[in-house]
Amino acid sequence: MKLVILHSSDIHGFIMPTDYQNQNDYSAPFGLSRLKSAIEEQKRKYGPENVIVTDAGDSLQGSPLAAYVHESKNNSALKKFAECYNQINYDARCLGNHDFNFGLDYLKQYLSYSKAPFVNSNILAEKTGRPAFGQDYIIINKNGIKVGIIGIATQRIPFWEPAEHVANLEFRSAFAQVKHLIPFLRPKVNVLAVLYHGGFEADIESGINTEPATGENEGYRLLQEIPAIDLLLTGHQHRKLSAVINKTALVQPGYRGEALGKIVLEIDKHSKKIKSMSAELIDVSAYKPAAAINSVSLALDKKTQKWLDQPIAHLDNPAPVANANQARIEGSSFINLLQNMQLYFTHADISATALMSETAKGFGKNVSMRDILLNYPFANQLCVVKVTGKELRHIVEYSLKFLTKDSNGQVSFAPQYQSQLFNFDLFYPLVYEADIKKPEGERLTKLELHGQAILAPKTYRLAVNNYRAMGGGFYPEYSINKIEKIWDKDYIEMFQEYLTKGQIKSEVTHNYHFK
Repeated sequence: MKLVILHSSDIHGFIMPTDYQNQNDYSAPFGLSRLKSAIEEQKRKYGPENVIVTDAGDSLQGSPLAAYVHESKNNSALKKFAECYNQINYDARCLGNHDFNFGLDYLKQYLSYSKAPFVNSNILAEKTGRPAFGQDYIIINKNGIKVGIIGIATQRIPFWEPAEHVANLEFRSAFAQVKHLIPFLRPKVNVLAVLYHGGFEADIESGINTEPATGENEGYRLLQEIPAIDLLLTGHQHRKLSAVINKTALVQPGYRGEALGKIVLEIDKHSKKIKSMSAELIDVSAYKPAAAINSVSLALDKKTQKWLDQPIAHLDNPAPVANANQARIEGSSFINLLQNMQLYFTHADISATALMSETAKGFGKNVSMRDILLNYPFANQLCVVKVTGKELRHIVEYSLKFLTKDSNGQVSFAPQYQSQLFNFDLFYPLVYEADIKKPEGERLTKLELHGQAILAPKTYRLAVNNYRAMGGGFYPEYSINKIEKIWDKDYIEMFQEYLTKGQIKSEVTHNYHFK
């Protein structure tokens, strides 16, 4: 007999098949509504009694629609938003790090509207030591097959969120919590799944480490050291993965509902043991958007479109982005505008930022809310961090590891970092040059501020978003004890204020050069 597990993750509020770049374009190859159609097809094929549907978090933040729902401060809008996810009829869900972006009250309200069971075994209430949201695990009975699902999230959430967003919560290691629960749960079930908002810290085939050992992602350790796990249903990294390794089937279905993870188990009818397993990803681009989700989200979408087109400011000089990667490597008036905005609020010595979106178009002369959200889609806060010149050099050197140089002398981004360019920071008004042919960590050939060389022992004030200041992107030298101040405004609010009150600078200053 067959048991099928269908898995989504990192929808980030993309309900309709649109990226909101253009008001009337609903042809995007992703979205929860396309995902539902793919799920329904699989249920018809195998029978709903043989299918389990899961999701690994990051549903509350990330899309313009999600931003509108939050900014509207309207519970009925949040209830409709939650109802879109309810239309999938998930059997189990867990939380992701971005689900904490808007604070605990907002998250709890969202959960009160959600019908699916939430399993979050390593996010505990400090007072009780019990799961703060939902339960440790769930056991689902499908055709006499007992499937245990342990829910976990990346333990790094407190490092990226303001203290009030994680108040009175304890975040334990995903690996440690699963290992703790296995002896109790494994004897009770025929199939054991781990539903994990986290990914892999090493290459799943070779075992070669792909990131520093911070505990953000512990999937490879789970895969290698806990053989009792049959299914590893992952997310967080926005990767598209499917494999069977060490008799464990794993999937990670990308971002925004672009793919559906599918694991098929062939189970012996009498012993109820797994005879074989397969894992794959289903591309949802060919599926028509589900009418049920469209009908629920239509009113929200119309209000979102109207909200996005509200004018915010008029600029004397536009700050366009023609090509995201070119803007990163060669410099951009939009990136400089963002740097100047951070300096406007902080009066820091230096600003650091990344170009956050691969589809960023920058600003024309007339700026709308749509322009702001499409260029800066994350709900970050601004910080000032104190670093020494030596530490600053390490930070800048780390950013340079994203770059490579081909045989023709062309500088570009190394293939392994193409999906992580929101972590490639640029620094302003530092004047710096780098020789990309040199080994990583030794590439800087010039590092100056206002015509003076950066001094190793001197302290500098660096403006940067809270995700980076708390260790996001695996940059060295950042830590919570180096943060001098965190602004209580998010970037949407800051853009609105800066574009209407600040002395806007959108010039291209070529303050860095990669050769």
